[in-house]
Amino acid sequence: MVRIQSKTRLIVAIAVLVIVLIIVGLIVFANKGTKEPTPTTPNTTAQQQGTTTKDASTTETDATETPVTQTATTPKADPATLSSIDITPLGVSVFYTKGIPGFEYTAKRTADQTQYVELTSPDLIGTKCTDDTGLIVSIIKNPSSTEDQATLSQTVKVGNDSYGLSLAGKGCTGNAELLDKYQAAFTNGFPSLKAL
Repeated sequence: MVRIQSKTRLIVAIAVLVIVLIIVGLIVFANKGTKEPTPTTPNTTAQQQGTTTKDASTTETDATETPVTQTATTPKADPATLSSIDITPLGVSVFYTKGIPGFEYTAKRTADQTQYVELTSPDLIGTKCTDDTGLIVSIIKNPSSTEDQATLSQTVKVGNDSYGLSLAGKGCTGNAELLDKYQAAFTNGFPSLKAL
């Protein structure tokens, strides 16, 4: 009889603990969504054939200046609705709609030396794919291969360089709705891309 009461008390205590943890998690998640989000200082690691270097010279600004001459497949957004982040490894300021949660970027090179940057968010990391990084979009500088060209949703010409925006697929993400929000923000701001 004492054992049954002891087991019952243990089960009740565990259930109460689980309920408290769920409530705390919901409160934390709700508070995270109500604050005006700002992008985190990006991870500016540049990867080139196995070597990694840090670049801490990034800045985030409102989109108040007129970008240099460029072409895009979609019209430009109102600069008052955009923020930007300088991506010094590619030599550009990338624009996105204000109000999206924080994100990071990593500058990389392919084996044939094509430069690109991956914008990621830990909130998008899913469990379906091995080593998922929470990829939002990739920006490719001077995409030349047919494989790169096939993945682009938009292109912008800035000076002598062209840049392509490639949207990540939804197969790996842990939050497809948030991925859509991020991608819409970067798609909206991409035509305003400008040189540093």
